[in-house]
Amino acid sequence: MKRRLRPLAVVALAVAAFLASASAAEAAQHEIELRRVMGIYDELGERPPRINIEANDAEHAGDGAHTLEAHGPDIPLERGDAPGGRTIEGRIFGDAPWDRPENWSYRWLDSSTMNRTINDIIRANWEQIRSDLAQRGEFNGTFDAGKAVGDGFFNERQALPGGRAAPVAKYGVTGYVFLRLVMLAGEPARFFVETAYPSGLP
Repeated sequence: MKRRLRPLAVVALAVAAFLASASAAEAAQHEIELRRVMGIYDELGERPPRINIEANDAEHAGDGAHTLEAHGPDIPLERGDAPGGRTIEGRIFGDAPWDRPENWSYRWLDSSTMNRTINDIIRANWEQIRSDLAQRGEFNGTFDAGKAVGDGFFNERQALPGGRAAPVAKYGVTGYVFLRLVMLAGEPARFFVETAYPSGLP
């Protein structure tokens, strides 16, 4: 059986091929960059840390973490549940404090589902996540959780001309999850969850 190369191993081979034909200055610069990336990759470890979104958002609110603020299970569902306030349905219409209308708007079903699903996704995709974080400083991906993880609304008129200007909110549940992770500055290598939310079709 042919051995499957890890994502970062593929990069290392590509860099090695480049170094064989590069000038001395180019080769030195690329080797420095490869060492930096590999250092971050190694520091992140073979096993991902366990994430708690409540703690994550509290610690990294200043860095932009906003899962609970925008998609938390405690956000009221329907516009009538919190007149004049933030609701999941209201986001379809761009109600304040949302800054614009969206075609999809979902919240997590509950805290347990949220934390378990996010950790399951990170653990199952850690090799790719680890490589992206080391190389790019961030990771973005949409995943099928295989079960309902959130509920909310989608704009039933989104495919029609003017559909966003005159939306019709349709309730539904979703099993898709969007995840965005971002590296923190400094050492040791660490990341935080900027946002993770139930999403519409990828």
